[in-house]
Amino acid sequence: MKNKKTKKNVNLKKVFILLLVLAILIFCIYKICTNKNNTETVETSSSNTKDTIAPEIKLNGNEESFVILGKEYKEEGATATDNLEGDISSKIEITGEVNTSEKGNYELTYSVKDSSGNTSEVKRKVAVCDSIGKKGLPILMYHFFYDKNKGTGKDNNWIEISDFEKQVKYLADNSYYFPTWEEVENYIDGKTDLPEKSIVVTVDDADPSYFELAVPVLEKYNVHSTSFVITAWYGYRAGEKYNTVVYHSHSNDMHEPGAGGKGRMVTWSYDKVVQDLKTSSEILGGSDVFCYPFGHYNDTAIKALKNTGFKLAVTTEEGRVYKGANKYKLPRVRISRNTGFEDFKSKIK
Repeated sequence: MKNKKTKKNVNLKKVFILLLVLAILIFCIYKICTNKNNTETVETSSSNTKDTIAPEIKLNGNEESFVILGKEYKEEGATATDNLEGDISSKIEITGEVNTSEKGNYELTYSVKDSSGNTSEVKRKVAVCDSIGKKGLPILMYHFFYDKNKGTGKDNNWIEISDFEKQVKYLADNSYYFPTWEEVENYIDGKTDLPEKSIVVTVDDADPSYFELAVPVLEKYNVHSTSFVITAWYGYRAGEKYNTVVYHSHSNDMHEPGAGGKGRMVTWSYDKVVQDLKTSSEILGGSDVFCYPFGHYNDTAIKALKNTGFKLAVTTEEGRVYKGANKYKLPRVRISRNTGFEDFKSKIK
């Protein structure tokens, strides 16, 4: 009797163990299937997320360029980056051509497409033109501006704003080229040439009338200018960013009479001039082009400029800039209130 009971208990234990193993097996299979489904769901969800971010493409060099008629055009190219693929510059395609045997304005289009089909493009305008040749480069000199509906200028250095707009519009309508100061230096050194219609616009002092009246006109027509800033007076202006304005030094505090009525730049000591130049440059966040206060300069002033990193300097002397010119005695073309429109055109031809 006892043997039968013991045997029955053993059989029940076997059944229980079998059922437990079976339950564990079913649970494991369930977990495997659940994880697989979850993984498939995640993968499906991930694969359904579409990349809609277009690549970023940037030109090397400027948006507007030029090449002298008959010379070789050197393509500067572009770079492109994608949010998923990284550098995809090798995928950039360029359409359009520049025919250097024929004068005219040409346009190149740089386009790029990522693996998801997102595209971006940028354009570059290239002018094929005659060389400035022996005509020389005119650097225009302006000072102050006024609105005749609100008042009059104090002297001939004040230009009525509608007259100024007429001049600026003429430059824009006739496709004048506005070289950078680096290009001006390279032209002087004979390293490069400039287009026939090249011109530099400069405005002395950084007077409020320049920002209130002239800058909106320059921005309207996309005509570039250099503001020569007296930083002790208007240094704060250098923090104002415009597409058509670059800032350079008109000294920090040397735009005041010195001994004998001469400007401080030619009456102060060398060390004092150097310190003023350094202060001005620091306020502007860097400057390597200088405008002499009152147009006064001497050998000591030029030495101070060279030793503080200035590469070019403009005077108030009348004339144009030619290859081989003294880079610290650059003449300019004065535009005054008495400069009529026809006179203006003749000054820049």
